[in-house]
Amino acid sequence: MINYQNKIKAQQLEQELTIISEKIEGLKTPKGFLEFILYTISELSANIKEHSKAKNIFINIKINQKICFIKIVDQGIGFRKSYLLKNIFPKDDFAAIEFALSGLSTKNLKERGFDLYSIRKLTEELGGKMTIKSGLAETTIQEKKISFKNLPKKIQGVNISLEMPVKKIDFYKIIR
Repeated sequence: MINYQNKIKAQQLEQELTIISEKIEGLKTPKGFLEFILYTISELSANIKEHSKAKNIFINIKINQKICFIKIVDQGIGFRKSYLLKNIFPKDDFAAIEFALSGLSTKNLKERGFDLYSIRKLTEELGGKMTIKSGLAETTIQEKKISFKNLPKKIQGVNISLEMPVKKIDFYKIIR
């Protein structure tokens, strides 16, 4: 079981990721689930490092025999501003989240940018729930349905929460 919660500075993210990964690797989980957790945390951390310009990051991870909860919040520039800085023009925060979930990257390499798309696929395969908040938008993906909600107050950065049952998954088949 893991119950990890910490607010860190962006420059500490790499070493914090190492600490978290070591704790997670010690868990006994169903086949493929460990790969899912490590991939998810690694990709979300890489996105923060590459795109967010955040100074502070909040990480909350709870894993027991039945449920895995991951929440990573950065106080950076958010999806929409990240796209705007690369001359990609989402009409609003909802469109920016949709761009990110569909794999549209702000990186220059065309083959990159499927991190959130892959995490979404894996979460759906596990029967989990993924919630993304950025700017004035909240998007929830659950049971292969996407719902959108306006936030009452604009948030800074990106807030991603994943909640799923701990169970076997064919990680490499899904990630392709």
